[in-house]
Amino acid sequence: MTASADPATAGRSLRLGLIGAVLTVLIWTTWIVSTRFAMQGRQPLAPALLAFIRFGTATIILAPAWWRFRLIPRKAPPLALLGLMAAGLPYQFLVLWGLHYAPAGEAGPLLAGTLPLFIALLSAVALGERITAPRVAGVALITVGVIAITGRGLFDMGAGTWRGHLAILAGSLAWSVYTVAFRYSRLTGLEAAAFVGLWSVIVLVPFGAGEIWAAAQATPGMVLAQQFVTQGVLAGVVALLTYTTAVRNLGAARATALTALTPPAALLTAVFLLGERPDLTQLAGCALIVAGVVAASGVLGARSRPVV
Repeated sequence: MTASADPATAGRSLRLGLIGAVLTVLIWTTWIVSTRFAMQGRQPLAPALLAFIRFGTATIILAPAWWRFRLIPRKAPPLALLGLMAAGLPYQFLVLWGLHYAPAGEAGPLLAGTLPLFIALLSAVALGERITAPRVAGVALITVGVIAITGRGLFDMGAGTWRGHLAILAGSLAWSVYTVAFRYSRLTGLEAAAFVGLWSVIVLVPFGAGEIWAAAQATPGMVLAQQFVTQGVLAGVVALLTYTTAVRNLGAARATALTALTPPAALLTAVFLLGERPDLTQLAGCALIVAGVVAASGVLGARSRPVV
């Protein structure tokens, strides 16, 4: 279905989409760094506790949304609802497992940088979208940039980080499934986030209640509060809303191309906050990703197109 091609409407959609994409990049960058510390600190947090904080917070905050449709939104196709669940526990545990084995500097680029590739493939297969030459070039540049940033660790089989890399790639694929399913679900971003949070808690609690309770008792209150903000409020609620806003207003391909700016954002965060100094290969990788984002997002194409 094609929305109005009125310039004012198209401009408003573009601004909303860009704001959503930028906020998503900022939140994902914060979440990746925070989760890496949680998984590799002196007292690593239990994955079940982190998942409960993330989705339990979303379930409470978005209670008015899921209360309206109770357990299942009737207007959404069942297959789309199943695809939405990929952004729940599958995505969370795959990323947590990946961050346990792979450094954040490698996991972050793999997670966000491969999204445009998976989205392009899934959109072509499931939605029949045509993959244009600029998008192919953009995805290729982003992929090369990701490999440049991750460096030798990506191919170091002896260190065991390959397990983390595979988990992160699977997590990226899970989020891509959610993206395509959201476009097909006929739900709002609020409804989709509420559905994912509610059902993640329903599935998680019967199997992980004991581990969650024990881990919560052993975790300092300040750490729980910090994870409540990053995992629950930002990643569990705000990021889903900003991301779905970007997808709805920009389209899946352009939105995920823009969120591929997360690796350079993470690198800049490390430079300014942690005092790290990237090498020339990493800087080149950032430049390639930025160039790929410009190409894959379609900003070099026609100046005005209908919003789909």
